[in-house]
Amino acid sequence: MGDKDENVKKMAELLRGGSTMLSHSCPDCKTPLFKLTDGEIICPGCGRKAVFAKPNEVEKVKAEEEASSELEAIVLQKISRIKMKIAESDDPEELGNLSKTMTSLYDLLDRVRREKK
Repeated sequence: MGDKDENVKKMAELLRGGSTMLSHSCPDCKTPLFKLTDGEIICPGCGRKAVFAKPNEVEKVKAEEEASSELEAIVLQKISRIKMKIAESDDPEELGNLSKTMTSLYDLLDRVRREKK
């Protein structure tokens, strides 16, 4: 059975379960979106949740994504600089401080990247 047949089967199951097919379709796979009985909106093709945003919220999300990308770039630059300092240093105390800073930066980078997903 192909993907299209599988999507039709999923949509039929949703309808039988009381879900409502909406007039909107998924921007990624173009499958009609469904509103579940609990109010959640999903795409049966992708299996993703759908969220409708007001125009001003879309701009806010874009600004947050840009800020997140800028922060990621800054953290990567700092990590690169600290790597160079570690390579140049022989002082155990300085190496310890640089290692702690590097760990903190990698933790921050991980959090930024998780939030972007």
